Amino acid sequence: MMIAPVSDNETLQPGLDALRSQWPGALEELEPETVGVIRRVMDGFDPREGAAVELAGAPEGGWRVGVCVRDRPGTLALVAGTLTAHGLDITNADTFTVRLASDRGDYQDVGGAVRRARSRRGYGQRRRSPRPGRPVAPPPPTVAAMAFDVRAAAGRAPDWTDLVEGMESVGRRLAGRDTEEARLRVAERVAQTVRDDGSTARALPMDIRFDGDCSPDHTLLEILSRDTPGFLFAFSNALSSVRVNVLRSRVRTVGDEVHDTFWLTEPSGGKLASERRARQVRAAAALIKQFTYLLPTAPDPEQALRQFNSLLSQLLARPDWNSEIRELRSPGVLETLAEMMGASRFMWEDFLRVQHENLFPALLDAPGLYSERSRDELWAEVSALVSEHKGRESHEDRTRAVNEFKDREMFRISLRSITGRIDRRQFGAELSTLAEVVVEIAFTLSVEAVKARFGAPLRSDGAECGWAIFGLGKFGGAEMGFGSDLELMFVYEDEGMTRGGVGNGASPARTSTFFEEAVREFLRVIQARRDGIFEVDMRLRPYGSKGALAASERAVGGYYSTNGSAQQFERLALARMRPVAGDVELGRRVMRVRDAFVYSPEPLDVENIRHLRRRQAVELVERGAVNAKLSRGGLVDIEYRVQAWQIVNGVDDRLARETNTLEALEALRSRGYVGDALAENIAEAYDFIRDLVDGLRVVRGNAKDLTVPVAGSREFEGLAHRLGVEPDELEGRIEECMGMAAELWEREIFDAEARRRRGVFD
Repeated sequence: MMIAPVSDNETLQPGLDALRSQWPGALEELEPETVGVIRRVMDGFDPREGAAVELAGAPEGGWRVGVCVRDRPGTLALVAGTLTAHGLDITNADTFTVRLASDRGDYQDVGGAVRRARSRRGYGQRRRSPRPGRPVAPPPPTVAAMAFDVRAAAGRAPDWTDLVEGMESVGRRLAGRDTEEARLRVAERVAQTVRDDGSTARALPMDIRFDGDCSPDHTLLEILSRDTPGFLFAFSNALSSVRVNVLRSRVRTVGDEVHDTFWLTEPSGGKLASERRARQVRAAAALIKQFTYLLPTAPDPEQALRQFNSLLSQLLARPDWNSEIRELRSPGVLETLAEMMGASRFMWEDFLRVQHENLFPALLDAPGLYSERSRDELWAEVSALVSEHKGRESHEDRTRAVNEFKDREMFRISLRSITGRIDRRQFGAELSTLAEVVVEIAFTLSVEAVKARFGAPLRSDGAECGWAIFGLGKFGGAEMGFGSDLELMFVYEDEGMTRGGVGNGASPARTSTFFEEAVREFLRVIQARRDGIFEVDMRLRPYGSKGALAASERAVGGYYSTNGSAQQFERLALARMRPVAGDVELGRRVMRVRDAFVYSPEPLDVENIRHLRRRQAVELVERGAVNAKLSRGGLVDIEYRVQAWQIVNGVDDRLARETNTLEALEALRSRGYVGDALAENIAEAYDFIRDLVDGLRVVRGNAKDLTVPVAGSREFEGLAHRLGVEPDELEGRIEECMGMAAELWEREIFDAEARRRRGVFD
């Protein structure tokens, strides 16, 4: 509700009288214009309108905004955030919590909405006792009376009508005690106004002072530092989340320095109850001030602010919050945190909320964020962790140690990628190396656990039976991304019997049973936090989901043979197969079987593959949607096409048999099987679509939902921001790259002669 200015000479000033009574001497500290604004919005406040708002010019330029709303925990955050969200910098502020006098009428909550009813009693009449069963009217409301001096952050006047409507919306939600939704909406708009101005982030000096002796009723907090966007919103929001009330605040700006003063109490009233509480608030102030200073550098400030507020609330609720927050105050650590939170909802939802123990060591370990860890280093660490737990009963402890190691290293590698320390290709290589180590140690533990039941597995000749694990898909190509699963195939040497009990009561069983149980145990050992994130996929094993979990070497040879049951799509898929763990010699023998099947002279059934792609695009993609992986022109079109080229030319040329997609494409180009210009275009499109897929997973926080948002939507704009392009440019690039990928399958290059000669396809 817009308040028209009224004369400051009016004698009826019930709101101001209540303020003067509850805050003795406070009004004498203010300019008369500020007192007038506060009086008018208090006297004009009507809970049915949600808020009383007055707008006027300020004496020194800018504007003066008066606001009166119902007071609830977080009121200051919502009002200050609404001003910031409308592109206004708060240069000065005076806010008060005031319980209105009873002569302003009776206030009643009706159906969640607040209304004011003027008393019908005449002066001098005695208040009647309430009838039995009738609700007793609550006491007069407590309101927040506020005056702000603001200036336009962008140099132009805001939409005042929109601002007033925003304040009224906040007021109605406060009246109805519906503050959580309001807080989320305000946080979104606050962060939308914050963008990087190109300045370099650095340490922000600040002076924080507490005074617990100034009053028996409250604790005084003073903060002297540089102005930072959104600080008043973020700090008062954090105080609300840890149940610290702000009864009064004062903001004074001189140049680019701000002096913030807060009058704080516990929820039940009175000053902060302990020194610990004071340290908690001090730490939060220091952390928030530095973070909001760095906020404009985040890739997505809105997401960073929202996730930071959530993280801080959780931190302050933890018993060890003090040491953790102290460690996080470093500008370098906070800059990394801002980059991470502004880039990845994926990481937040899958790691941060449940892995504070991984967050802090990773953020504080600067060398670990800048250096790659070798396979030997990773193996040595996880082996040492596992060896700490001895005895048969320690299997669960070892399993937990493996998964904690996996989660910690995944977080570290993901953080290296999110913050731009490594590119996507390096990220894929490091994540794949980690997966190799985790898969091998997990299956080793699984085999040991099953041995306790059946004894060691034996071949038909009585020797212990070896095993090997093979990676396929992006794991096989060492090109994993955010949300990539682990496509695996388990193979053992020969059918036989297990050794059975030798003093341990173990019963003998078939070797096939042993490895079936070992794989089942492996699937229990590897714990994926959410579907699609390090999730094991074994659908590419012989006979797919209908086949045994582990296949013998002989069964593999029969399935992938000229007269075997393997399908054309498996021929493509096995182009990216490689041994990742287990017996080296068994791995070599199985790969020779793979080569004979994949790179046989038998012509590739191109029509079968085209039919498969059409079915994928129709059956696995929602009608009218564009899926970056499965739609026509999606990622698999390029992957299948490169694999087809490999099969055509890898029959006589082993150098064409690379498992990594881009390395295979480069080999095909260097050997003259694909023209330079075409190879360059394919590599560029593949890189772009891979970035698009990873961007969708990171921004959306869902490893499997690869539907491209509708152009022009807010989500589409966020995706463009994540990828570092303008929304219009992103739309064009998607059409261009997916169009080129779709056309690859329309080239007629699979005739028998082309397969037998070095044809250049361009």
